[in-house]
Amino acid sequence: MYWANFLHIYQPPTQTEEIVRKVTDECYRPLVKILKENKSAKITLNINACLCEQLVRYNLSDVIDGFGELAQEGRIEFTGSAKYHPILPLIPKDEVKRQIELNQKENENYFRGVYQPKGFFPPEMCYSKEVAKIVKKLGFEWIIIDEISYNGKLGTYSNDCIYTIAGLVPFEVFFKERRISSAITYGKCKNLTEFKELNKEILPKEVYLLSGTDGEVYGHHRPGQEKLLIEVFQDPNIKTCTISELNHNFKKKETVEPLASSWSTWEDEIKGGIPYPQWNYPGNVIHKMQWELAQLAIESLNLTEKGFSKNSDWQEARHLLDEGLHSCQWWWVSCRPWWDTQMADRGAEVLSGVISKLRCCGLASSIIEKAVRLKEDIHNQAMQWHITGKSKKLQEQYMKSHGDVTSLLTFG
Repeated sequence: MYWANFLHIYQPPTQTEEIVRKVTDECYRPLVKILKENKSAKITLNINACLCEQLVRYNLSDVIDGFGELAQEGRIEFTGSAKYHPILPLIPKDEVKRQIELNQKENENYFRGVYQPKGFFPPEMCYSKEVAKIVKKLGFEWIIIDEISYNGKLGTYSNDCIYTIAGLVPFEVFFKERRISSAITYGKCKNLTEFKELNKEILPKEVYLLSGTDGEVYGHHRPGQEKLLIEVFQDPNIKTCTISELNHNFKKKETVEPLASSWSTWEDEIKGGIPYPQWNYPGNVIHKMQWELAQLAIESLNLTEKGFSKNSDWQEARHLLDEGLHSCQWWWVSCRPWWDTQMADRGAEVLSGVISKLRCCGLASSIIEKAVRLKEDIHNQAMQWHITGKSKKLQEQYMKSHGDVTSLLTFG
């Protein structure tokens, strides 16, 4: 068995310095150290330029240097992504392209020549055919998405096959396995013994395990779980590789048409036509208001671009919109099962700030007033859900009906 372990590390642009430092000490630096000490270890890593930006801002760039050295040695393969971690299928195509290009340009600068990704990680593995087309056009060779995209069911794709997307050949799609990935995420695969037990049926076979998790589960969300990496890397019977290297080891090919989904979407949600439930759930009035505010910000920026694109306020509004499309504000009010009113407030503050900045660019006062109302409505609705217990009830309903989600992840 080959283990292609994909890790995604990221912090939202609204994250506090305290938390960035805490996660760096508990996760990012230990990851660098573990990989440097285990010369045969290989992983595929996504690090959004948004996180690199914060690491530099807080004088934590030794993390960037460490990952860069590992990439130079061929033991880390980077993927492309979108700088501020937006849900790509839910934003306009121009914004999709912009976010990907920002990420590429800035990470090339941060990693000084060793950032040369062949593959692409769409934030939260939120996939659509339109996103795949954009990614391919920008020069990437493959995309990683969740196995549920294969046909809407879990456990049905083949882990000895390399897949290409129908109509986009040559453009490959790699499916992230769900069962082991979830076990790692939720603390049920903490060491080599548990890893071998969970993989006992495939360990002796010529197949691959392509797991995918947030990198922060090693040491931050799950203190001590970095032991799993150390023990696996030191076991001579488990071969680790990058995702791109799977192509050299597996020759079976198949063309597929992946379904729209995310790495948090379950079978019942696919059947219900809800591919991105944590970010755009039917009936979630907070989601609806958040997207209304985001759309208002995008339209306002586009409306004023022609006459004011060189204006400093317009440029600052442009930057705020880039940041304001980050996915976390929707995720944390989904109650599927995540909940944090502060993240909703921070996101709404940034998006409304886009429109406030455009006051000097001839934007109508009625639009500015509408943005203020939406920001206040998002805050008030979230607080109402919190105070009345509605958010807790929705969380409990979700976890009861989706038993694989066994615990909540928190920051700090």
